Amino acid sequence: MKPLRPGRNRAARRGVAAIEFALTLPFMLLVALGIIELSLLQSRMYVLSRAARDGCRIGSGVIEGPGADGSEIKAAALAHAQQVLDNAGVSCGSDGCELDAEWYEDEGWMMLRVSVGVPYTPFTGLLPMIPTMTTGEFTMLTQQQIFD
Repeated sequence: MKPLRPGRNRAARRGVAAIEFALTLPFMLLVALGIIELSLLQSRMYVLSRAARDGCRIGSGVIEGPGADGSEIKAAALAHAQQVLDNAGVSCGSDGCELDAEWYEDEGWMMLRVSVGVPYTPFTGLLPMIPTMTTGEFTMLTQQQIFD
């Protein structure tokens, strides 16, 4: 058996390392892009839940007085939820945002539910399970109560 020359062995090892890198690079890129995509989605979900929570908090503090129909409560909640979205830089795009406030009775208590939905365009498109519409919802007891 002939002894290998020192330079030749080193070049062969470098070639093997290059092939291993070329084989693992696509998987590493998929993992990295998936992490980026999920991070962006999580950030969007945080903003939407915050908008719904803050809108609900502001709306639940409005007191309309006797004969309340909830219109002022819902308007205050929706206006504040939209303001939170604007301050966070969330663009509704051409599809538009879905903001909804519902003032209703539940077991004798008047409740306010605020729902916020915003279209989401995936950054990479690698994860098909990501919804095209991201939503957040929050429900809270209001200060305006109706007692018979």
